[in-house]
Amino acid sequence: MNCTLALPVRRSADVRFWVELLVVSLLALVPRLANLADFYTTDEAYFWQGRVARFAAAISMQDWAATNQTGHPGVTTMWLGALGSWLAAQWGVLPTASGATYLAFLRLPLALANGLAVVLGFLLLRRLLPHGTAWLAALLWAASPFLVAHSRLLHLDGLLTSLMTLSLLVLLVATQHHADDTAACSPWPSRGWLAASGALAGLALLTKAPGFLLLPFAALVLCVAAVQPDRFTRQQLPANLRTFLRRYLLWLAAALAVVAVAWPALWVAPGQALGAVLGEIGGNAAQPHMAGNYFLGQPTADPGPLFYLTVVSWRGDPLLLLGLCSVLVLGGLAAGRAVLSRGVRRWETLILLARANRQRLVALVLLGYCLSFTCALTLLPKKFDRYLLPIWPALAILAAIGLVALARRLNHMLRQRARLVPFWARLWPMRAVLIVVLLVAPLLRYQPYYLAYYNPLLGGGLTAQQVLLSGWGEGMDKVGLWLSQRPDLARGPVLSWLPPTLQPFLPVGISVYDLDLAQMNRGANYAVVYSGVARRDQRSVAEAYATQTPPLVTIRIFGITYATIHQLPRPYTTDIGADFNVTLHLRGISQELRDHTLVITPSWDVRADQPGGVTSFYHVLNEQNERVGQLDVPLDGGLFATWQQGQQFGEALPIALPPELPAGTYRVTMGLYTPGDGQRLPLTRGQALPAAVNGPDVIEIARFTVGPR
Repeated sequence: MNCTLALPVRRSADVRFWVELLVVSLLALVPRLANLADFYTTDEAYFWQGRVARFAAAISMQDWAATNQTGHPGVTTMWLGALGSWLAAQWGVLPTASGATYLAFLRLPLALANGLAVVLGFLLLRRLLPHGTAWLAALLWAASPFLVAHSRLLHLDGLLTSLMTLSLLVLLVATQHHADDTAACSPWPSRGWLAASGALAGLALLTKAPGFLLLPFAALVLCVAAVQPDRFTRQQLPANLRTFLRRYLLWLAAALAVVAVAWPALWVAPGQALGAVLGEIGGNAAQPHMAGNYFLGQPTADPGPLFYLTVVSWRGDPLLLLGLCSVLVLGGLAAGRAVLSRGVRRWETLILLARANRQRLVALVLLGYCLSFTCALTLLPKKFDRYLLPIWPALAILAAIGLVALARRLNHMLRQRARLVPFWARLWPMRAVLIVVLLVAPLLRYQPYYLAYYNPLLGGGLTAQQVLLSGWGEGMDKVGLWLSQRPDLARGPVLSWLPPTLQPFLPVGISVYDLDLAQMNRGANYAVVYSGVARRDQRSVAEAYATQTPPLVTIRIFGITYATIHQLPRPYTTDIGADFNVTLHLRGISQELRDHTLVITPSWDVRADQPGGVTSFYHVLNEQNERVGQLDVPLDGGLFATWQQGQQFGEALPIALPPELPAGTYRVTMGLYTPGDGQRLPLTRGQALPAAVNGPDVIEIARFTVGPR
């Protein structure tokens, strides 16, 4: 008897269903859509914003071949990003002048799609699992900080996760064999559901190469589904094989049709487009990351086989990990009892035992999916935590199954104690509110820096940064905010690792160059050292150059050190090496005689926190120690009320000279004083001139000669 695959809601006015749907929708959409103008990830800044722009331009000019932008192939991401670009244009937001606001428009369609995927996943799960389990699974899926973080980005992994998970869930719906409570379903999968699953798989293929893992896994699921209890004999193998082929070819045809329709490059240059995909799989994905990696406190090229198990431990939240442990332990015990009690000897009987219970079948399929996907990634040398993201909803569903089973076991134990039954009965109706609060609290605390979330039971981000590579551009917005408030920011360019992630957060006109050896001669003002680069042990010479002065500020988010900001010493040509009042160090000076002006450029280093307001004086003396030129100027140009260790001062100071300066040798002296009382700062290091020359605590910093006219 055939069953109807309608929404498993008994009455349209079922209040519980609509409340559950509302809660899931809010939890799935609000964190993903709120405050999208936060920070640029490295890949967004370097790659995806430009790819979206070129893809959108190719579509508008009908240059179909140019839609082949990358071998990922990233087509779905670029379609949605192009939609966001169009929305930005309607609102008058320009990519060059709007910074992260423009990025928010590009992210918006992807964040919305990923949020709606959770809602759709909840409706699908209600067909496959008991209602309470389905709701809990959707909540875990919606509220995982790791998932939320990547679901908000103009990137691949969040969208790939949604598409692969939905394709798998629709495939399970298509192959289900039991009604929810009453009637038996047809043993034949619905062709419409099969085609929908294949279409979603096609979109996954257009997103990123790991989507290809759906092809063999879907074949395996359909192969198992083709074996019917009433036809489980060797004589029926040909019929089962034909059933499998019909279903799989339909699924595969739907996937390939979507790929062909949605990627315009295949219309005109299929060989080039497919070659780019194969090149990505065989080239980039099969090699360690060119910038290296970091794992268990050490820079490394390939983190090894324990990496993804560590990712689950650190990126998972406590409820998720508790549920996973429960489903593995309780499921293993149940499977062992079933094997021992039924005397299972053949793998065919194991399949039938699994299919006798729909939840058990769903759990086994999802567990197989997680294991096969993880093993496939482990074989590749290029590893990042986000690559494991496509199994995260499946882990959430398994965790929900485990949590419900654990709750039932706990309920059974408490019922054995009569005194605890009334208390437990009163507490149990509040379980839904308690779970929602537990899931929402981390999202409220960490937003919008969900990437900074690590398992608090293992020490959170403070400990995780010593285990896994942290830093993908987050924190650069705070770096930009701090730099933008510096009154001396315009005195030179900024050197930074990952400059495109910082540039949108600085005022227009401030240049940011890459922190490498080639850029060190630009006379930069500030330097930003980013932990995501430093931990990979890359460009150590450039790091040493930037960190020769103490950091003025360290950017930490939830215990994770993301960046340090240093001020670079002012360049000079003549060493001085004098200290005033111990804490003010004059590294050296540069001088240049321009007509009737002597230009002195000092290089000051502040070596301790202290009040500002110190004035420097420069006197030009002739051979008779008579003053022929003078300049008094605040040491910092009057920009700072207080000084911080690591600050560097030194601007070109023009000292006017008499037009008819006689021939001879002149020397330049300098000292420091506080303008309120005129008291000079003591010279604590360096050779002071005799007080009779120019007063106490004065040093000679330069000489120049004027020839006869």
